[in-house]
Amino acid sequence: MRRALAAALVLLLAAVPAAAAPRKRRLHLPLPPLARSLTVDESEWVLRPSKRVVASGPVRVRVYNRGEDDHDLVVVDQHGNAHAVALQPGEQELMVPRLAAGRYRFFCSLQSGTPESHEARGMWFTLEVR
Repeated sequence: MRRALAAALVLLLAAVPAAAAPRKRRLHLPLPPLARSLTVDESEWVLRPSKRVVASGPVRVRVYNRGEDDHDLVVVDQHGNAHAVALQPGEQELMVPRLAAGRYRFFCSLQSGTPESHEARGMWFTLEVR
């Protein structure tokens, strides 16, 4: 029986190539491509973006007003052009600003310059564009 076991072991080892290359493992996986779109949910005193980082170029921003009050969403691009959409409760709109790499502040501009400003009450977020 020992001879049969030894013979089987020799046959098994002979089937494995002596110079089998070790498996290569990636240490770093490539990052998935960045999206060029996001959604933003608005409600009283909060903006909830679906992403915080997007690719540069035309960025599709779908905005939903899920609150009880009117709201808007404003971003100023690198050339100083303001892109904005105004929404009544329950409405949705699309804006497509062209954004170069950098950081952009999106905000609700209603009642700007007053203590009751929607932006001052928390309706803003920063988007990083790469």
